[in-house]
Amino acid sequence: MRIVIIVSFLIVVGLVFLAIQVPTLDQKKVDAAIKEAVSESEVTVEDENTVRQAVTLSIEKLESAQRKRLKYLVSAYLVIWLVFMLYLLRLGRQQQALDQRLAQLEQETSDSQTDP
Repeated sequence: MRIVIIVSFLIVVGLVFLAIQVPTLDQKKVDAAIKEAVSESEVTVEDENTVRQAVTLSIEKLESAQRKRLKYLVSAYLVIWLVFMLYLLRLGRQQQALDQRLAQLEQETSDSQTDP
């Protein structure tokens, strides 16, 4: 039982590290998108620099916000996993106590049946 809990914990931790990784846009893709948008519109060179700065800043803010949301999501999953595993441990201990009590009662009944 404890091995299953440890293995599942390691799996959850691995998934946490994978989920926190936010894919980022590389500068080449951003530049290509900006050039395409600028070529389709009537924008001057000065406006292109302003557009480039605005787009870059917006992307940075969106990626930062996405990282924060992913951290909250992963934290929630970890808390849920922890509560569930603690519940399973508690059930396992109760099951052991019940098994011991049942064995004790069976022993007492077999002793009382053998005593004339």
